[in-house]
Amino acid sequence: MNIRPVKKSKKKRAVFFLLVALISLPALIHAWWPSEARMASRRYSYTSIPQAYSFINYSKNELQFPGGNEKWDELFARFERLIFDGDGKINILHIGGSHVQGGALTDKLRSNFAELTYGVEGERGFVFPYQLAGTNAPKSMKCTYTGKWQGQRSSVSSHSARWGMSGIAATTNDSVASFQLSLLKSDSLAYPFNKVRVYFSATSNMQVELVSSVKVLEEKVDTLAGFKEWIFSPSMDQLDVSIHRTDSLPGSFTLQGVYLGDNNNGITYNTIGVNGAGTYSYLKCPDFKNQIATLKTDVVVFAIGVNDANCPKSDFDRLAFEARYDSLITQFKAANPKTCFLFITNNDTYYDRRYPNPNGPQVQLAMMNLAQRHQGAIFDFFEIMGGLGAIDYWVDANLAAKDRIHFTKTGYEYEADLMYAAFQKSFGDYLARR
Repeated sequence: MNIRPVKKSKKKRAVFFLLVALISLPALIHAWWPSEARMASRRYSYTSIPQAYSFINYSKNELQFPGGNEKWDELFARFERLIFDGDGKINILHIGGSHVQGGALTDKLRSNFAELTYGVEGERGFVFPYQLAGTNAPKSMKCTYTGKWQGQRSSVSSHSARWGMSGIAATTNDSVASFQLSLLKSDSLAYPFNKVRVYFSATSNMQVELVSSVKVLEEKVDTLAGFKEWIFSPSMDQLDVSIHRTDSLPGSFTLQGVYLGDNNNGITYNTIGVNGAGTYSYLKCPDFKNQIATLKTDVVVFAIGVNDANCPKSDFDRLAFEARYDSLITQFKAANPKTCFLFITNNDTYYDRRYPNPNGPQVQLAMMNLAQRHQGAIFDFFEIMGGLGAIDYWVDANLAAKDRIHFTKTGYEYEADLMYAAFQKSFGDYLARR
């Protein structure tokens, strides 16, 4: 049997082309419609955090902008393009003391912010391999090494080193040494990277090299910021670095930090944290300013203050505390004048393990002043967690450690969820008022 295609009537062909046009119409409208109108039509629904604890002041769980939100609106516009269009990169730096070094808080925040940009994943960013310095590290950081290394922290008065922006250093004098580093996501997969920057200070007879079979596309050294960088292909998920002495003379190599990048769009959540660090600690770091400039920060989350305020009430100088913060902020602004600053007020703590620290409200006031002066934002964690004496309730709820300074993993992650919800609310408010 010979079967031939049936010819469509003119009427059927017209109906067919009409249907095609109707199907294509939304895409055509989207392409022709001005981008401002498309952006104005967007809707953003943020997740609300369960109000599981009666002692937490959920009504205060928001970002405050005592100096106005004009600067932040410019930042939120960039978040909007990134979230809805997948366009752009935003670099966040969270800097503090042991709350940051431990990693539970910042790992959860990084995971939360990654949810904002579906299909667009930022770089892993700046880290310090704390294991080399013989101190605690985030669970998401895996590091092994060879050779003898000595750790030095800018927060310890008896320590001395050429510190960079990390405020911590690991030094080896061995003729041959190495370290291997990988960083894990919330799903336990390692972050891939095709760019590595190693920050260091060393004598001229100490060399640092990338150990890998990948093809190195570019290698450069920046003597001002103190780093060596490699760009390569394909991507890796474990860094392997070797250090060796080039002659028989004594030599020294001091690691100041590592940056893992891939040039992808997305949100990069960098962290700098040192146990016991205060504002004074980072001001002791001679390479802080030059290295901070390499991060090109868009947002700096300041969580420094618990150690500054760990003293008798009569010894805490609020104006000196603000002045030290002003000095740090000046260094960030020199690198990027549009950097937005977010201040996290101190959590309630005990002083001398005996009674609630009365300096918490003074830090709260200082950060309000700083936010107003620098058009920053405030996440008033001191008020949100319940104010003076609230740490006892957090201990009883297994959210805080018995030292009444630090938190449990559950507590840090709950704080991260509170902070993320506050950010989402402010971003949603920005969209609503445009």
